[in-house]
Amino acid sequence: MNEIVSPEERPEAVRAFRERIESAAEKLNQLDKAVVVTHHDCDGLTSGSIITNALQRKQIPVHTITLKQLYSEDVTRLKNLQSSIIFTDFGSSYIEQLKKELTQPFFVIDHHQKGNGEHEGHINPMEFGLDGGTEISSAGIAYNVGVALSKKNRDFAAVGVVGAVGDMQDSRTNGLIGLNAEMVREGVENGVLNVKTDLRLYGRISRPLVQYLTFSTSPILPDLTANKDNCAKFIQELGIEMQDKNGNWRSYEDLLPEEKKILTTGLIMHLHEYNTPEWKLNELIGEVYTLMHEETKSPLRDAKEYSTVINACGRNGQSTIGFRVCLGDRDEYYSRALALLQEHRRNLAEGIHLMQEEGLETFNHFYFFDAQTRIKDSIVGIVAGMLYGGGNVKTDKPIVAFARHEDGSIKVSARATSELVRDGINLGLALKETCVVLGKKAAGGGHRIAAGCRLELGQEKEFLEAFDQKLGEQIGKTTIQPVIRTRVTL
Repeated sequence: MNEIVSPEERPEAVRAFRERIESAAEKLNQLDKAVVVTHHDCDGLTSGSIITNALQRKQIPVHTITLKQLYSEDVTRLKNLQSSIIFTDFGSSYIEQLKKELTQPFFVIDHHQKGNGEHEGHINPMEFGLDGGTEISSAGIAYNVGVALSKKNRDFAAVGVVGAVGDMQDSRTNGLIGLNAEMVREGVENGVLNVKTDLRLYGRISRPLVQYLTFSTSPILPDLTANKDNCAKFIQELGIEMQDKNGNWRSYEDLLPEEKKILTTGLIMHLHEYNTPEWKLNELIGEVYTLMHEETKSPLRDAKEYSTVINACGRNGQSTIGFRVCLGDRDEYYSRALALLQEHRRNLAEGIHLMQEEGLETFNHFYFFDAQTRIKDSIVGIVAGMLYGGGNVKTDKPIVAFARHEDGSIKVSARATSELVRDGINLGLALKETCVVLGKKAAGGGHRIAAGCRLELGQEKEFLEAFDQKLGEQIGKTTIQPVIRTRVTL
């Protein structure tokens, strides 16, 4: 794998990457029709919608297919399609199989760690030494492809930023960097985005102030999160009015600049009183992205809230709804998406409660939880990642969770922190190497900080032991210790 560097350090890498994009765009412009096959999460649905929209503007007929994940058997089924295929947000691990089985032209727009094989239609920053985990997501790549098709497509920057934020590419640096930052700049220049440094709690536009603090999970606010009365008292003691002159509940975005400063300072002091780790304090302030063409009070106005709406659709088996919202629907599908958002929140809360009640197993190099069928396989990774936010799960190891697919196989989701990644953890690589050990019935990969794979029943024990070993090798520790059961409270 090429060394990962920033665009500023390797302008030639960016130039080569853009040349690949331009070459692919030329071929896409010549298609008679196409099928876009995309992942069901936010980055997948946004990237898929951008490509679909860009081709439709070129009067090229497009059909779309969304999948929970791309597996070997999906490739076999897709070969019967009588159309060119464009994969978005997955496919890099299957280049060799795609070349072998597909007779029609195909393109892969992906940012995950790649497998073996080369293909001229494979557009992945990792091939050029650029970081697909922080510098550009699939939505950003799709945006650049769209602009290569037509400079008029720069309005896609808004949805592109939603995809990057949904992929949490702003979390490690408290703002988008690299090619993502270039997309932001172009969005601002074209009037579809606004960017500023501000408090980054979820719900700054759509939630009343009390809910804004009550439902904060990233980070969790000690003695405030999940305690409505304490939140109301906290705001009142800061001297901030929770309602306007007309009796309407105020959101964070409704506050005057001085009031925002008072609330932010108050929260920082509150977290200091509870000895909150520095890395969590750093999450509090950073860049926030406003979509200027959305309604003022709509959750789609904020990139983070927009991304959650789209994830709620895909993670609850209704990816078409999210896809239509990304394409611009603000009527029927948008209303249905908001209903799914409420269901999504309930499912996450129930998943966290389950892990709280049962605790985690401690392996040498990761924490583990088996949800079986009690947490949806589509959200078990999100739940695992949210455990760090509570401050009661140590951040010294990744978290691994199992859940069951509908077909009886096992979904594995792994999450880490940026500190663990800096210390050498690469979950995507560790999962990929573990799956090689397990053989053809296991497949997976992903990013350094978040990754997943699929196992067949009966492979659990072998997987856990092999994955523990791979993580140990990454940080230079290979001693095998007995598994210890421990409790986790949130």
